[in-house]
Amino acid sequence: MIKKLQQLKAKKGFTLVELIVVIAIIGVLAAILVPTMMGFVTSSRVTSANSTAASFEDQIEQFLTDCDTKGYGMKSGNTSTATIWIDIQPNKWTTTVDTLGSFKKNSSTEWKAGTAITSADTAIAKSANATDLMSIKLMSLFPDLQQGTVIAWVKAGNVEALVYTADGNAYANLGAAKGAIGTVASATYGNGGALSGNGVNWGKKTAQWDQKTAGISDTGLTVGTSPALALGATS
Repeated sequence: MIKKLQQLKAKKGFTLVELIVVIAIIGVLAAILVPTMMGFVTSSRVTSANSTAASFEDQIEQFLTDCDTKGYGMKSGNTSTATIWIDIQPNKWTTTVDTLGSFKKNSSTEWKAGTAITSADTAIAKSANATDLMSIKLMSLFPDLQQGTVIAWVKAGNVEALVYTADGNAYANLGAAKGAIGTVASATYGNGGALSGNGVNWGKKTAQWDQKTAGISDTGLTVGTSPALALGATS
């Protein structure tokens, strides 16, 4: 019995000082690692958004090329510019084109004001509205996207610049979605051309993010860009 008591006395736990030291070490490690891990997560989100933006650029240009072969593509020349807005909601895509006069039309198809296209609107595939045809085409190519906004600046059938975000209120109307990106994205394309509306400087594509983190707007939106913009002062 005495031997067992001696063995119990011999067993020691952590002292209060030792516990405080361990907690302090854990706190220091957390202070170092948590920001690093958050940085990795942010970088991953921006990379994904940039990849999606690049995919949208490719597919929009392909669609415009197909339109051109069918006689209702964009007119040629430096004055043939337009901004394409795409509002993505669950199973509903709406495309808006701000300068319909920049596009040609044939005997059966032309660019008109866009309508809300749902996943059930496959019958509209033969529509005479090229704007809605773009919604249908892109919806089929990006079936997993359930929310977001795309803004593409196009000239003579080519996408000069494009931004994409899945953040923000996906259920807002298109006007609100425009403002969500247009007013908070601090990146600029060209010499002082704001990243909104027709502020793009069509002659230049050189631009950089003017925030602390490339791809994150000043209100925290993750914004993908194509061409992808780096961090730095606007050139």
